[in-house]
Amino acid sequence: MQLSLFQSKPTITRPDSALLAEKIRSVLGPRLPAAAVEIVVEQIVENPISLKVVRERTSKSGDFRAPHKNETARITVNGNLNPYAFLITLVHELAHHHVTLHHTRALQKFSLRRKKRPLPHGSEWKDLFRYLMEPYLNHEIFPFDILPVLKQYLENPKASSSADHHLSKVLKKYDPPDDTIRLEELPFDAIFTLHGKRTFRKKEKIRSRYRCICLNNNRMYLVSANAPVEKADE
Repeated sequence: MQLSLFQSKPTITRPDSALLAEKIRSVLGPRLPAAAVEIVVEQIVENPISLKVVRERTSKSGDFRAPHKNETARITVNGNLNPYAFLITLVHELAHHHVTLHHTRALQKFSLRRKKRPLPHGSEWKDLFRYLMEPYLNHEIFPFDILPVLKQYLENPKASSSADHHLSKVLKKYDPPDDTIRLEELPFDAIFTLHGKRTFRKKEKIRSRYRCICLNNNRMYLVSANAPVEKADE
């Protein structure tokens, strides 16, 4: 199932604010903490963007695509995320949108100096991510266990919230119950399945990932310590 705030190939026209606000509430409202909905509405109406809620993707929770030709910029967010993870992911992608808007406006100004394209998760993105997250950093929106961890993460946000061990761990507590555990919770040499597909044997840790032997093809892979896996029978 895929939900969208716009049609699949929107043109760059500013939609009616009232209609857009209602569309945002209907599509995103059930997926966000209740107290966050109107802030999200305000942030998107101010700088409209094509936004879709999509099926779970194993490689990412959300993404941003810059505008191209007659199409608006686009954000997608996985619909299986819990409300707190969904909000963080959405604002993460909105920050990319704002970086692109700022860069585009800078290019339109006359200057003898060439404007460099900002890095995907560089200082501009970090500053805008923190700025956009500021209205949400209260206990009306985030539970007491998430908020301090989230604030610490925002001091120097990484390219993905799942890459932050502490934030990923506390957010997972609010996921629907399932049979998965984080890879780092398994002992050395344990056998597990990843996404219910291939089977692996866990080996040593290298920074934030573990070397894992795929028993289906005998190849070595690096798997995130926070990856949700299912323990398999020996």
